[in-house]
Amino acid sequence: MGHNGMAHLRSHGQSPLSRVVALCDKNPDRLQQAAAETGVTRLYRDPEELAADPEVDAVSISTGDNDHVRPLVAAVAHGKHVLVEKPLANSEDDVLTMAAAVRRAPEHLKIQVGYILRFNPVFEEVHRLCRADRLGRIYYLEGDYIHNLLYQKNQWDPVTGTNWYLQEERPMVGGGSHPLDLLRWFSGREIVRVFGASNHVAFPEMHHDDCQVCLYQFDDGTLAKVAALYAPRCAMAPYYNLRIYGTAGTVERDTAALGNGPDDVHPAFEPVTDRSVQGHPFLPEIEDWLTAILEDRPPRIPFWDGANSTMATLCACRAMESGSTVEVPVLAP
Repeated sequence: MGHNGMAHLRSHGQSPLSRVVALCDKNPDRLQQAAAETGVTRLYRDPEELAADPEVDAVSISTGDNDHVRPLVAAVAHGKHVLVEKPLANSEDDVLTMAAAVRRAPEHLKIQVGYILRFNPVFEEVHRLCRADRLGRIYYLEGDYIHNLLYQKNQWDPVTGTNWYLQEERPMVGGGSHPLDLLRWFSGREIVRVFGASNHVAFPEMHHDDCQVCLYQFDDGTLAKVAALYAPRCAMAPYYNLRIYGTAGTVERDTAALGNGPDDVHPAFEPVTDRSVQGHPFLPEIEDWLTAILEDRPPRIPFWDGANSTMATLCACRAMESGSTVEVPVLAP
């Protein structure tokens, strides 16, 4: 019931597709505050008890990145549909544990990983351009997560006395996986190897390096660069500094230059759409998941798709720590 948890909860209140019947949080004060706001009276402190509740059909998981594995494993073991926040997990072992649990679970379960940028209208239109081959053969992409998160050093958990942001957060995984997932989505290909470098200068309170830069290679040779900076002294980079270069067109942030043939080498940049969204579009993400359950279709970011975005960033961390190129496994059912 933290920031994202409350955003999800309030969005469910706006949707006719679901009814919230239970809440869960290890912090009793936060749990009571959420209950008072929503009127929900079935309250849990343990995710396994929540998952065992027969009145619950689907579970939304918005814990810290390193605490997703236990509630997801419990939920699918009890036959619940799941929406789990991104990144899927904070370690390669946890991703593999969750993958094994999903393989054992009923096939009809709809599991959505919350890579919410796929529901931003600008990025939806960029994806449409890529799938319509308007950019031609894509050969290089880049995106950045440049976001001042220094305020997180004050977010201590009164129950555990810990601050998971400082102790567990990996910028390439927690933040960098946002643009990385978009680049995978736009490319339509899988990442097979990664290398990178990092430093620890601007946010010394963090356990992990706060400035991380990686180069990913896709299975068709396409390259992608992602930078994750957690303490820049500036506003967040617009549209994640998105760049996509193809043989027929280019995307820069929320604009595209689309050629009209091989001789049109300098087309003008124009906005990709006049639609915009402020903040994260939680409601469209949630309703895509709920509709997938009701219509028995895959959600926009099914488990294996989200798992591969997360695994690529976790392998990137191993590459930065080792100083060598790391092969990225492609996970599948």
